[in-house]
Amino acid sequence: MKLQSKNKVSADFNMSSMTDIIFLLLIFFVLTSNPSVQKALDLKLPSSDNNNNTQEPISVSITKDGLFYLDETNIPKESLEGALKNQLVGVARCLSNCLCFKT
Repeated sequence: MKLQSKNKVSADFNMSSMTDIIFLLLIFFVLTSNPSVQKALDLKLPSSDNNNNTQEPISVSITKDGLFYLDETNIPKESLEGALKNQLVGVARCLSNCLCFKT
């Protein structure tokens, strides 16, 4: 007959004391924090009279077959650079609004 020992060590970890400490720390930081509202000036900004900022984007697409499209128009590879230059003449475009995708 095998006797079992009464002094088994439990592998459980008691989390109640840790949750109490975390809860007390949370209450402490909430009560001691100083939520300050930053004061700002009430600015009256002028409205823009220039409404021509809505420019149509230029789209260049390349298909799997190697066909080039400029604004959904099929164009040969050799004349792509010239066609792009023609569309950009006289148009003030900011290069920061340029999106490039490589797949």
